[in-house]
Amino acid sequence: MLSILLTATVSFVSVNRAKTNDNYKSKQAYLTASSTLESFINQIQTDTAPTNDPTAKAQQKKAIDNLKKLASANSGKGTTTTVSYNGGDGKSDNIGTTKITVAQEGTSVANIVVTCETTYLGKTEKVAAHISTQSVTKPAEYTNTIELVGNGGAGYDNLNVIGDMAGINNTTGKVYRFTNNTSIYGSYLMYGSLEVSTQSLIMLKPSLVDEKQGSTVTISENLDVSNEFHINSTMARADGYNYVNIGQKLSTSNHMDVGSSGFDVDLFCCEANIGGNDYTQYGNFYVYKGAGAYNGDATFGANGQTINGSLYVEGDLNVTKSLKVTGSVYVTGTITGKDKIVCQASNIHEGAVLSKAGRDAKPQIPVSADAYVYYPEDFFMSNDTNVTTISDEYQAFYDGKNTKTFNTFASDWTNVDYTLTELIDLTGTGAKTPVTSRYKLRITSSCTWAKDLSFNDYGKGSRILVDVSDSSGDIVIRLQNGLSLDSSWSPTIVVRNRSTIIDTTTGDRKYNCYFVSDSGSAITLNGIDSVTGKSKHSGSSACNYNFSGLKIFDYDTYVRMYDADTLNNTKGNPGAPQSSFVLNITSVDVAGSYRPSNSSIIFLFAENTTLSATNNSFFQGSFYSPEAMVNIATSGLSGLNVTDSAGKIMSGVQCCAVGVVIANSFGNANTAFYVYTKPSTTSVMQNAKGGKDDSAFGYTLDRYDHY
Repeated sequence: MLSILLTATVSFVSVNRAKTNDNYKSKQAYLTASSTLESFINQIQTDTAPTNDPTAKAQQKKAIDNLKKLASANSGKGTTTTVSYNGGDGKSDNIGTTKITVAQEGTSVANIVVTCETTYLGKTEKVAAHISTQSVTKPAEYTNTIELVGNGGAGYDNLNVIGDMAGINNTTGKVYRFTNNTSIYGSYLMYGSLEVSTQSLIMLKPSLVDEKQGSTVTISENLDVSNEFHINSTMARADGYNYVNIGQKLSTSNHMDVGSSGFDVDLFCCEANIGGNDYTQYGNFYVYKGAGAYNGDATFGANGQTINGSLYVEGDLNVTKSLKVTGSVYVTGTITGKDKIVCQASNIHEGAVLSKAGRDAKPQIPVSADAYVYYPEDFFMSNDTNVTTISDEYQAFYDGKNTKTFNTFASDWTNVDYTLTELIDLTGTGAKTPVTSRYKLRITSSCTWAKDLSFNDYGKGSRILVDVSDSSGDIVIRLQNGLSLDSSWSPTIVVRNRSTIIDTTTGDRKYNCYFVSDSGSAITLNGIDSVTGKSKHSGSSACNYNFSGLKIFDYDTYVRMYDADTLNNTKGNPGAPQSSFVLNITSVDVAGSYRPSNSSIIFLFAENTTLSATNNSFFQGSFYSPEAMVNIATSGLSGLNVTDSAGKIMSGVQCCAVGVVIANSFGNANTAFYVYTKPSTTSVMQNAKGGKDDSAFGYTLDRYDHY
């Protein structure tokens, strides 16, 4: 590590020295110091680049351990190296020196400051980099708008998901049900069986995580379609995606469409029984043998059945009604009803050998999804700073160190009837205009939302600002158990995040706002299970929350979503967004739209917590509630316009949530849309999942300083 420092310094001095003259002594000193520091930081970044290679991971750990050794030397004062530069006559110290110091920042070796101080011809400049080291599980990736973790099945009524959806608990026998225009605009992965009984749609769209990647449907057991199911795509099959993979049996009894002209979607299953009315597919149909009794047999007996592609059957094929196939038919076993196949005779192959290669290879159903290791209880109670940053704030509610409530702030006149004016780029052109918003109440630090705040005094539907800053750090808001508000009293909460420490990779702000369950201080963390690799816990108190009409917004979205008249009110339902506002949830710029940052609003609900939100409630933020019930039975926020990466706008969406919802079980009702955005990469959710073999040894560059 010391040799890296020396090499970095000398290499940059040799470049800068030639450009220097006596009129730029200070500038040269600054350039040398900053270039040396940046070189050193770049070297750390190279040494700790993300990798899955075990040898490279060991080198990651070694690099960070070496850095910590340098910083912890001399009781944390660190290690200093001095480099001298020769003048033209060969004498040292003729031009100047650079002192490079690696030291602890504060009492923890996890926080390090690297300082470079250069003196050049009598002028001295000093720069520093502040680093947080990490030795944590692989950062979590959240790709699903709604993700169910529990063992039970679920029924979805008028559910609309913009983004991917999953049921990740690999327990056999679960049954999920789609009814009444349930739609998914993305990919779908579920362990269990799916029953479809009324005009449901899966529209395969490019991934919202990576628009170059296509989408898929994976169902580990059976798909049973009793009344109209459409699986379509917005992209051509040539990209290698666009398929439906069913681990066991496909059964249809009334109208199923797969793919469309120019947008093929292939379908794989281990047994097929196509009956009732209408089966139409653009793409290939594959029936391959599976585990147990699934022999790769297929029966086609629907009134009107067309495959615009080829049919592959590894078992026996039975055709009882006319089946049109525009490509070829390949059957390993026998064909019954060959005369009912409308296809060129030369294209029908009985006793065929199936290659199962290339496009014809059956996609793998993953044995399990990426498992969650840590739970909200770990974030509340753990002393491991590599796991959580909020346990001190959480436990302060129970040891008497933090008795603040919303009412505490309401008793301080500086936080009541609060007006905020800020210069904001509303058009995305760089031109900033002053925007004024008003709030009945302002929250500036961690506190409890208790039952003591009188909305009789502060008005129906009060607007409340939660103001996250460098001085506040993470703001943790505990929801007092039993908190219940009907629609006439539920406030609109706006979370503004202006913390200035930025993650240089993602652009996310260091501090976040957490709404947490009142799960008590009797929680016990029982260590990591040696078999599952998951954290174990006990002692969570059950919590129940009931809200009607509650709305929670990110400030930067809120001030763009509504006009000046609405922003000027301190209370009341803000209503529908401006018709000109378009929310862009992709990573692609779309003219006239607004793309929010990763969400810094995080809801952490521990085991046995139930949230019920009704009557046009709306949440902009991410729920991490893997052992809790989230029930958003509501039509949400009306009139939201949402765009996809192709620039297409879905107008007038009834939106219940913008973020991700991870829950043990989930309930919905009415026409409800859930829209994908990632949680902040600096939040504790980044430590929630991964595995013991997925450790990442790295660092976060918090900031540079120039003294």
